Amino acid sequence: MKTKWLIPWSLLLFGFLPAESKKILFLGNSYTAQSSKFIKGVFNRDGSSYELKFGTPGGKDLTFHLTDSTSQKALKSAPWDFVVIQDQSQKPGLGGKYTQGFQNAAKGLAGAIRKQGAKPCLFMTWGRRDGDQRNTQVYPDFTTMHAKISGAYEKAARENDSLLAPIGHAFSMIRSQDKALFKKLYKNDGSHPSSQGGYLTACVLWGTLTGKDPNLIRWNGALKAGEAKFLRSVASKAVRQNNP
Repeated sequence: MKTKWLIPWSLLLFGFLPAESKKILFLGNSYTAQSSKFIKGVFNRDGSSYELKFGTPGGKDLTFHLTDSTSQKALKSAPWDFVVIQDQSQKPGLGGKYTQGFQNAAKGLAGAIRKQGAKPCLFMTWGRRDGDQRNTQVYPDFTTMHAKISGAYEKAARENDSLLAPIGHAFSMIRSQDKALFKKLYKNDGSHPSSQGGYLTACVLWGTLTGKDPNLIRWNGALKAGEAKFLRSVASKAVRQNNP
């Protein structure tokens, strides 16, 4: 007598369906936009499924995204799991109305994001390679600029129960370990991310949002294997120190 194996309909219907994709919205400006190639590459090659959307008009800050109809429409357009927010590169640490404006907008956006059922994540930007030539009294060099920018982001994350992607800290770590590679993190303007900077940014974001170790990433992003491996190790350290 032959034995008949019965497969439950629940397995036939649901057991072999792919896992639902994680949905991530990015609201920022050119710093995020010029890293997006690497963000997409890292997230879409880790074996999971992600739906990524970017709203990154140049030069905009969080106050813009808090009030802009296109940004707000994007926020309400899907059941996002995470929304990553990035401010204009100078304002958070300038002090006075600029720093307060950043903090107010971060609070407003974090509340709007949670209202949509998503988790907010702050994209900590980096100091400019040689400081800010337009604001030399406030940002005379990378170290000073990084300290002020990172402090503002850490405060915003702490006060708004938000994740923090410590990308600026990763830039700083590389500066202390490898000055030549640090310079390669930037394009010629000393501000926007190069391929190395974009790849580092993507690795930090991946580690922050997935909770996984960036050392597990295998895609090198067209960089030399040894260089990509080192950038992943720094991303791992930055994420680990920020989330002990």
